[in-house]
Amino acid sequence: MNDTRAFFPLYTGFQAQAGQAGTLSPSVTVAATNASATASTVFPGNTGNNYSQIQIANTTSAWAHVNFGLVQGGQTVPAATVAASYPVAPGAVVIVSVAQEVNAASVILATAPAASTSVIFTRGEGA
Repeated sequence: MNDTRAFFPLYTGFQAQAGQAGTLSPSVTVAATNASATASTVFPGNTGNNYSQIQIANTTSAWAHVNFGLVQGGQTVPAATVAASYPVAPGAVVIVSVAQEVNAASVILATAPAASTSVIFTRGEGA
């Protein structure tokens, strides 16, 4: 039996000694194109914690194709392709489970978007 619960975005807790207020960790926005794959910056949060899900918000008017990977020690995320990467419908928001080592993504659009080119990634847990 699966336990269904709301998506819980990654939260950075209050730390009095560091003068840090508790807040949601930032999402990562990729300005995607249909010309070539665009890699994201590293997602916030420790990949070894229990946050092994990523919410993908495709704000474009085109299908976005996403590939995940690890950026570390000179490695880059393999380029997303329309033929072989995870598709996200225009305007859709989906949650996917990923390996705990995943800390970045790449995106390519199937066609040129009419307006927005943003595909937004948010690390979290639950669904």
